[in-house]
Amino acid sequence: MTLYIKGFALALSALITLPLAAEEDVLLYFYEPNLSLEHQETFSRMVNHANNAEFARARTHSERLIAAHETAEEHNRELYGKLLINHGIIDSADFAYEQGLASINDGLRHLEHKQNPFTTDLLRGLMAKAISEFSMDLTEGAEDTFRRAQHIVHRNQGVYSSGQLAVISWLTKTNLKRGEVLAADREQRFTLRVAEQAFGAESVDMIPFLNSLGAYFASRGSTIPPLMPSGARLQRDLLFRRSVTLYQRAVDIIEANYGEDDIRLVKPLRGLANARLLQITNRKHAEAALTRSFDIIDSHPGSELTDKAQAMIDLGDFYTITLDTRAAPLYLQAWNLLQEDQQTRDLAMQLFDVPARLFPRTSPTLFLDRRPDAAEEDEDLYVKLEYAVTSAGKVKSVKVLEKNVPNEQVRILRYGLRNAIFRPRIQEGNLVNTEGLVLYQPFEVFRKINNSQPSPVDNDLLGPPESAPRKQMAR
Repeated sequence: MTLYIKGFALALSALITLPLAAEEDVLLYFYEPNLSLEHQETFSRMVNHANNAEFARARTHSERLIAAHETAEEHNRELYGKLLINHGIIDSADFAYEQGLASINDGLRHLEHKQNPFTTDLLRGLMAKAISEFSMDLTEGAEDTFRRAQHIVHRNQGVYSSGQLAVISWLTKTNLKRGEVLAADREQRFTLRVAEQAFGAESVDMIPFLNSLGAYFASRGSTIPPLMPSGARLQRDLLFRRSVTLYQRAVDIIEANYGEDDIRLVKPLRGLANARLLQITNRKHAEAALTRSFDIIDSHPGSELTDKAQAMIDLGDFYTITLDTRAAPLYLQAWNLLQEDQQTRDLAMQLFDVPARLFPRTSPTLFLDRRPDAAEEDEDLYVKLEYAVTSAGKVKSVKVLEKNVPNEQVRILRYGLRNAIFRPRIQEGNLVNTEGLVLYQPFEVFRKINNSQPSPVDNDLLGPPESAPRKQMAR
């Protein structure tokens, strides 16, 4: 029986917890139709309630707008279509996807009546439709709809228009959801070309894109084990080289425009170090990036105490992963620094109250290629292990508490846990051993999609960078 691992090894926490979940993201695509002053006030209330997740109230205001414009169904189909799409957006944001999609499709039919099929006025409705389809796991339909939106942008604004950045981000997510990781990689490379055309390859506006894409490719690379056939290893190396190059470009742009000690360097330096750690074969290069990040934070007059402590912990985590004894004094120094007041003491407890797994990262779900014969059809598949973590972050005393998956999977899981590395617990200013820790690992039966592996990338990574013009859609 084969074991599969699902999920990104890291969060493109910062590509896919998503910066915006699909149900929140759909709210970006409300139409803002031309309404009378009275109805405009109702519209504003509707949007405010929706953005505050007060969907019942938002739905009530939307229904009032539709009822007030019933005559527009025949005489102003464009206006009526936009109101229907807005109503569908509220339903989709409230997880009523089927109902929402029906309203959006109805609205698009009105909006498309006697319209140029390539008008940018369709973009918001198409994006709302595609996101709803994505949320319903209608991934083929979602991709077709996203492609149509992208084609409209290309026809009206050019192939490299920055107005398609949100579309490309969603195409990446859709491909990952379908297990089409190489297609997702192509979309991310296209994101880079679009950003370079829009802002200039050396522009400071490129920095958020370079950081985001660097995180994506590091995350992708980390899903390919180092001990794989040569073709997979070459792909893995290529992904990490691309990640490192992107982070280094961000560093170079910041240095050229703001100086070699600018605080903005911290993010790409941390990303660069993380990529090297995930790559495993080049971990030694992570130390320089983390040390420089720490020095910049430590010397910056605007740095907060918590920033300095986090930089110490980052460097300490690196030393723990590489089995370097310099980790312990850094952890204790950070702990002592965070004893200033109750708020920082609470943060210290969050960071050190329980051992934190550093490497390899845990997977939310592990996959089996078939359900074990002894397991009932509706029975949850899992393994529950007990273990201890030493004051140096090493694991010992792993034992099985409960299981209902085959022994082969239990042995693999136990082996992985025994070789995991943790940030140790601190109690009363001392690094201590921790006994009686429990790992509950769920399993699922893997259902292959298009002969592909499960998506290997963390959805946190897939949000457009901060500078992406996410609202450049026709109103």
